[in-house]
Amino acid sequence: MKGLKPVREVKVTILMDNYVDVLLPSSEVVKRPPLVKEGSMAPNPVAEHGLSLLLEVEGERLIMDFGLSRHGLLYNMEVLGVDPKGILCGVVSHGHHDHLGALLPFLEEASRPFPLYLHPDALLPGRFIRLPSGQEVAFPAVDPSQWEARGAEVHLVEAPQLLLEGKVLVSGEIPRVTDFEKGLPGAFWRDGRREVRDSIKDDMSLYLVLEGKGLVVLSGCAHAGIVNSVLYGIELTGVQEVFMVAGGFHLTGPGMEEVLPKTLSRLLEFSPRWVCPMHCTGWLGQRRLFEAFGERFVLSSSGSTLLL
Repeated sequence: MKGLKPVREVKVTILMDNYVDVLLPSSEVVKRPPLVKEGSMAPNPVAEHGLSLLLEVEGERLIMDFGLSRHGLLYNMEVLGVDPKGILCGVVSHGHHDHLGALLPFLEEASRPFPLYLHPDALLPGRFIRLPSGQEVAFPAVDPSQWEARGAEVHLVEAPQLLLEGKVLVSGEIPRVTDFEKGLPGAFWRDGRREVRDSIKDDMSLYLVLEGKGLVVLSGCAHAGIVNSVLYGIELTGVQEVFMVAGGFHLTGPGMEEVLPKTLSRLLEFSPRWVCPMHCTGWLGQRRLFEAFGERFVLSSSGSTLLL
């Protein structure tokens, strides 16, 4: 995309993820939080079924998503020494509660106004999942007026948009071009009596280009499909070499196991230097990705920082 600036260095801190292991060793690509601080055990980051990522791009900071609970994200930020007031803007990858849980308390601590970018469908009413049993499970309602009351400056994004002075590209709606990535089974939304299949058009990814290394793809849940997400990043940036694919790959839950083999095959074709699956990838997906990528696989853990 015209105007996207290659960058020399990116740090991605995993503020919240489904998994934490404080004994993991650091490596060339990932720095783990300290086990000891001032001669005593350091406070541990916590994990929950949610995602939040902090990007530091040449000194400027952006946050993507806000975890599940009201308290987990801010606790981890305190443990990791991350000041909310030092973050310039935020992106909501999509409008599900496990990516929005701590947004309100975060906004109470952030600088004002706080620019917040999301797709219009993140605000859809009446979202729910219909389980194979027929039971319906509702997603919590999204109310942007509460965000704005706490200083958020809401920007609706449908097309690709540059952030941080052209260093980061937010995808907008991701085209669905593969024949096997069909979204979240059982997802619907209801407005009054009308019931609509929810294709989760609001699913967005972030793209960066590292000088001399290639494309970095950061997904929230990849409800559009992680392969579709990578393909769109290549199309928008014109960069064929994929350096890292990280974030939620959504390969867990009923109906997703049949997608896994085809996803693995296509990801291997991209030949990324690193993969770091998170959040909704699931245990089976994590295991299969590790088997497929070996030393190129990075285990995500709350509090870790990817050094790109």
